[in-house]
Amino acid sequence: MKKILNTLIITCLLTGTFSCQKDFLQKPDVTGNSTVETVFSTTVGAENAIAAAYRQSLVANLWDGNSLNNGILSNVSGEMCYGESWATILHFVSSGFLASPGLESNPAQSTDNFFTNYTAIRKDYLVLQNIDKVTDMDATTKAYVKGEMKGLVAYRYLAMFMRYGGVPLVDKVLSQTDSLNVPRATLQGTLDRITQLCDEAASVLPDKWPDKYAGRLTKGVALAIKAKALIYAARPLFNAATPYLDLGANNKLICFGTADQTRWTNAITANEAVIAWATANGYGIINTGGGTGIANTNAFDDYATATSVASNKEVLLAYKYDVAGNKFFEFYDVAYNNERYLTAHMGMPTNFLVNYYRADGTDQVWPVGVANALPYSDYAAKMQAMEPRFKADNYAHCIDCWNNPGDNAWKYANCGQGQNHNGSGSGDAQSTKYYYKAGSRTWFEYPLYRMPEFYLNLAEAYNETGNTAKALLNLNIVHNRAGLQSVTETDQTKLRKIIQREWAIEFYNENHRYFDVKHWKLDVGNGIAAGQINEFQFTFVPGQTNDRIAANLATYYDKPTYIVYWHPKMFLEPIPQTEIDKGILVQNPGY
Repeated sequence: MKKILNTLIITCLLTGTFSCQKDFLQKPDVTGNSTVETVFSTTVGAENAIAAAYRQSLVANLWDGNSLNNGILSNVSGEMCYGESWATILHFVSSGFLASPGLESNPAQSTDNFFTNYTAIRKDYLVLQNIDKVTDMDATTKAYVKGEMKGLVAYRYLAMFMRYGGVPLVDKVLSQTDSLNVPRATLQGTLDRITQLCDEAASVLPDKWPDKYAGRLTKGVALAIKAKALIYAARPLFNAATPYLDLGANNKLICFGTADQTRWTNAITANEAVIAWATANGYGIINTGGGTGIANTNAFDDYATATSVASNKEVLLAYKYDVAGNKFFEFYDVAYNNERYLTAHMGMPTNFLVNYYRADGTDQVWPVGVANALPYSDYAAKMQAMEPRFKADNYAHCIDCWNNPGDNAWKYANCGQGQNHNGSGSGDAQSTKYYYKAGSRTWFEYPLYRMPEFYLNLAEAYNETGNTAKALLNLNIVHNRAGLQSVTETDQTKLRKIIQREWAIEFYNENHRYFDVKHWKLDVGNGIAAGQINEFQFTFVPGQTNDRIAANLATYYDKPTYIVYWHPKMFLEPIPQTEIDKGILVQNPGY
């Protein structure tokens, strides 16, 4: 435990050590004699510290050089197949999560670096506790900054809550005189801290920042973090009388110990608050060709705009960081340190493809097995018949990218490995999400909170509380925007599956599904995110070898290609064994 919390000690900053200053505050002009007092003496210095806190905190669930790279959450959620033979996903395929040291600088084989959570929290508390030292910043702005830092701490605790359950909680920058023996809080204690921080942040944050500060936390974002925490608290992984695996006297670290319907009603209240705030402040679902209960005739453009255009009305918060320009409130560069979100040769397995609807709202019928191989023309026709979200987010073999029409750079024949719109490779289709009419653009703003999330949260929660009418109302706001006719199913079990399917499609490649399928306690190992994974295979016309030309492809069929390891222990992730061995923290069961 000492190792974790040493990252929270302020000693190196106070002694003026250059390396510590740069690491924790990211102040470009730091000198060897810089201290907290000098950094926070002016607004310029404070804003550098604020930007560093944002960069470190909001990278949770993405990548920060200290966790597994290469689109790992999309891989382990079953949205995408692994690509290169060296990809880190291969370790999960064969053995799942391990508490022992893993790859790169990750202290365990899991999907985040446990220690960097506390490094991020430390940065947030450094700003929170020192912003009052700034002499040229007004009291209102200082209050905003304090709200921002509380929101960022809540955001990082939420990321751990979803991965580990209850975690050690700290509420300040620890000094050498503070006890470092901080045990894991209960699941309820962790949730309470998240919601408390969100409430405190929402009470002081502005509804809007000046344009030059676009991307900073608003009151709506604080409400969104709370709403997300409460929907995960209501889902069956945590909201149960007994945990997924027994942890004896420590069961309350991973389970509430009761299955309580009021957790769903609490989630409803929180998510309704987000939508009310958003509506009052100019945010909402982009739907320019439909209305209540009416399929949107502009679904492709509207959905693609929502996921690709910077600072659109649907995104409450995005990860903004232009690495090349070293600017914070700008755009995220997807090629940072070669940890590309859209990595070469990562495609969609058939297991996930079947979630998508046809444009007419019916299910597509795909071939099963080599014995049922069909002509390539059948593949092309079926892909062309898919719903708008599929076409906005993917391109299919030998079909030019739908989301960059007429752009020569996005023609299938010109898409090559190493570009953000890769060509041939594994999977039934490759992702082009975030690149609508992108041309030569390589960067994108990664959406962290997008408005459809809160409508689907409400659809889910209302369905679980038996309010079918409101469940359908909220579901169809998202479903109709996608160009599909309204869902009318009233059976709770069937509607639950439809809502979960909508989550899968709407938030493909947005790092939701990895957490969703586990917290819903789905049969993950039965091909959902693990178990047998299938991909389309293509055969050539005799004498042809170029798979970039449609005329060269003869048939396609679905084939089992690899098996992903699964064990119920993986509903939650392991804490690094090096910390467990110190005798303070309790490991999650099964590791």
